[in-house]
Amino acid sequence: MRFEPALLLSLVVLTGCDEKPAGPAPSRFASVKKSTQASAAAFCDQSYPASGETARRFVPAPLRPFGAEGEKAKGWTWVNVWATWCKPCVEEMGVLNRWRDAIAREGLPLAFELLSIDESSAQSALEEWAGKNLPGPIRWIRSEEDFGPFLDTLGVNRNAAIPIHVLVDPKGMVRCVRVGAIHEQNYGSVRDLIAGT
Repeated sequence: MRFEPALLLSLVVLTGCDEKPAGPAPSRFASVKKSTQASAAAFCDQSYPASGETARRFVPAPLRPFGAEGEKAKGWTWVNVWATWCKPCVEEMGVLNRWRDAIAREGLPLAFELLSIDESSAQSALEEWAGKNLPGPIRWIRSEEDFGPFLDTLGVNRNAAIPIHVLVDPKGMVRCVRVGAIHEQNYGSVRDLIAGT
């Protein structure tokens, strides 16, 4: 039996897959690991170099006395600007705890500090929080008037909403500032920045 080429082509088309692809074909570079700069840029709203004209030294905010001072971190420091009344801030504490533990298992030096912007009337709420399993010690900003100048040192708009995350390298230089909540999928970007890979 002899098939005509047009008939054969019609049979192939009719019996083929009638599902359409869900989206564009993946790029052949889709699985290639991104560089640290690319992944840090995906996480950070502001990125700064370790040195040079645009580098920024971390200037701690003036603090109220609260809790133990603790010793200065020997590696990277993650400053988490938060408040007890901030729902996204509170919700991400579990993620920060998991990241702290995962980064420690990898042997990377990272300490967390939780910079509260709560008002003076919130002392009992902060003391309650201090008794919980937090990623780091609570520091309490001295006053609302100190918050704006602190944001200026980070290059962040004074109207920015919390949470705000600041990654400070071992030399005390601000390397990354994120305004807004973190998400589980951000872990790789943060880990790469700290590891310097």
